[in-house]
Amino acid sequence: MFAGRFTTKPNRGLMIRALLFIFTSILFLHASSQEFSVKELILLSESSQKKLESYLHKENFLLSESKWGHDTLINVYSWRPAKKKEKEKKEKEELTRKIEIYNAKYNFSFSFFTSSKNDFANCLSSLKTKGFFCGENKPGPLQLFQKRNVSVQANMLPQCSGDTIYSFWFNWVSLPPAKTIHYADDLLQFNSHEQLATVFGEKNVVKDVYYFSGNETSKCSILFPRTSRQAVFIWAEEENLRQLDYVLVGSNLKTASSTNFDGLIEENIWRSRQGIYSGMKLSDLIRLNGNDFKFYGANSRSPFWVVPENTGVLDFAKIKVVLGCLNKTSSGLLKNETINAGEILDDNTGLYVFMLVLSPPASLANR
Repeated sequence: MFAGRFTTKPNRGLMIRALLFIFTSILFLHASSQEFSVKELILLSESSQKKLESYLHKENFLLSESKWGHDTLINVYSWRPAKKKEKEKKEKEELTRKIEIYNAKYNFSFSFFTSSKNDFANCLSSLKTKGFFCGENKPGPLQLFQKRNVSVQANMLPQCSGDTIYSFWFNWVSLPPAKTIHYADDLLQFNSHEQLATVFGEKNVVKDVYYFSGNETSKCSILFPRTSRQAVFIWAEEENLRQLDYVLVGSNLKTASSTNFDGLIEENIWRSRQGIYSGMKLSDLIRLNGNDFKFYGANSRSPFWVVPENTGVLDFAKIKVVLGCLNKTSSGLLKNETINAGEILDDNTGLYVFMLVLSPPASLANR
């Protein structure tokens, strides 16, 4: 039984502007008694890589190292205190601040490291004030904040000396425009509830609970609930509603909000790139595949799931299909462990595609 629980090239200048604006408005707003001047805000909004480096230099962050991490170039900027009175200078020299900028292929990110507990507390406070979503993080020093297509991981790193370094990892992900999402497969580009809300609008994405077979449940996100474009997103990290596990496409899916709903949901219009859709007749599915295929019987561990293999044009291992049956007692063949789809057509059992289950490729799972 089913018990388990992108590649668009980003605009690097835009990513730098977005992340640096968030970071500097969080950190340096607390470092002084007044907010940025309009001049500084304009500088940030127009940032290029060169202007970013100039800005960091202005804030006394100097390039101290360039290194490679796997296939990513990392530029390290270390903070140097401005020349002040001897006592103040000594205190500042004991403070460590460092920024690492990662130039990855499909996203932009950087980390801020500080030895100041005050920096850490102020950043956490500002993230919450600015509306970043923080789910039910597991016990430990790591905290995750999300807002739109930006995520921030806050962490405490104990040192051998007994001191603690505090870190913030800011990550900006490039997302596709809603108008480019045509097929059910296109929904696999989204890796969190916040990313869905960024592209489709908060009112079109709701948090819910999905009911599997038995007593198993999972927190989920529903895109366009109770409409012909409904899709349910199941997250591997359900406490933070992120890390896509799979997408369920169908009209009458079991969620908490649908328990007492007695209205009519229109036939789902999402189709896979291969042409499969919810409500499709079994005969049409066989015709589309160009060959017969098997599905599991009513008494098996995965009742009415098409066997995940490729017997024709369709790859049922890539897009899993669950059939529905209008009359489960109409044919004795349904009691078999597996049934040939073509063979049972003669019994006229009213079989159809009930649900599509789409999983993201491994290369996109950690976006």
